[in-house]
Amino acid sequence: MPKLNDDAAAPHLELAEKRLRSLVDISRAFSKEVELSALLAVVARRTSDAIGTERTSVFLRDPECRELWTVVAEGELREIRIPEDAGIAGWVAMRGEPAVVSDVTNDPRWNKEVDRKTGYTTRNILCVPMDDAQGERLGVFQCLNRTQGSFTEDDVKFLQAIASQAAIYIQNARLLEARKQMFDSLVDTLAETIESRDPLTAGHSRGVMRYAVGAAKKMGLQADDLEVIRYAALLHDYGKIGVPDHILRKPTVLTPAEYEVIKKHVLHTQQILARIHFEERLRDVPAVAAHHHERLDGSGYPKGLRGEDISPGGKVIAVADVFDAMTSRRHYRGPMSVNQAVELISDGAGSQFDADVVEALKRYLVEEGTLSAGD
Repeated sequence: MPKLNDDAAAPHLELAEKRLRSLVDISRAFSKEVELSALLAVVARRTSDAIGTERTSVFLRDPECRELWTVVAEGELREIRIPEDAGIAGWVAMRGEPAVVSDVTNDPRWNKEVDRKTGYTTRNILCVPMDDAQGERLGVFQCLNRTQGSFTEDDVKFLQAIASQAAIYIQNARLLEARKQMFDSLVDTLAETIESRDPLTAGHSRGVMRYAVGAAKKMGLQADDLEVIRYAALLHDYGKIGVPDHILRKPTVLTPAEYEVIKKHVLHTQQILARIHFEERLRDVPAVAAHHHERLDGSGYPKGLRGEDISPGGKVIAVADVFDAMTSRRHYRGPMSVNQAVELISDGAGSQFDADVVEALKRYLVEEGTLSAGD
């Protein structure tokens, strides 16, 4: 085979270098744990650049609706849905074979409806199937309108390689989502087992979770911190499973001895949660849940922690817990108004409660319409 001279080889080397850079960028994207649609948007953009097309779309199958839908469609803000057997994408999804179409107007498989709805003009298409490791069809990868020349066999192989990697990531993402849903349902069930013991306080854990996560978001805490706070808030009272009903549901004010029994629920919560094997990013859930009755000035329990010895998440849940309890009916008193509760919590800011958390909760309450901006 004759060797190419430097001038003839230059375009091929440039294309190879561009595709190598794109593969590196795509590999980096796959290595990061980012939201699926955001990841695939990066992959689509790099794929368009590497192959030299105007747009790349990623269609996933919806088996229940028997449709293909765009998790990513460059240049489109809205989701596109088509029957799973419609058009060239549908043909690829059904047959499991790549399709290279140099002029869609001459192809009987072409579905004009998508262009009509989007206002885009498709001239040529490269589309390949996307299968998981078990051979199940997840969807298709589709490149539209090659800017120079026709699609080549190298383009097909490149897109197949990208689709293969994307399929692995999509399958893993779905498995992780299924695992998270199972874990969330378990946590919800655990919270429900406590709240079901006393109908009057039902909803308290979810209320604390809502206020805690809302305040934490206003403070700009990161996603992993929000997850820790969410789970810790839902489970913060789980130790009350060890509190006798006659104390837990007493219709009058507790005696000092009864109050000491109630206070032990925090230690029980930490001991029980410490037996759960939380994944690395959630390992602080037991400690954060156990800090919800600690106070900045050391007047809280169970350990009388002060200031920075209290976890940030524990400070957030402490404020959310008190606010939800104050504004809810209890056996021995009626609910306070939102304004009254906010005033009392504000009075304790800097001494009992973290002032930044108090202000964050107030901003959240204003945002959701529970508190007026001037209050």
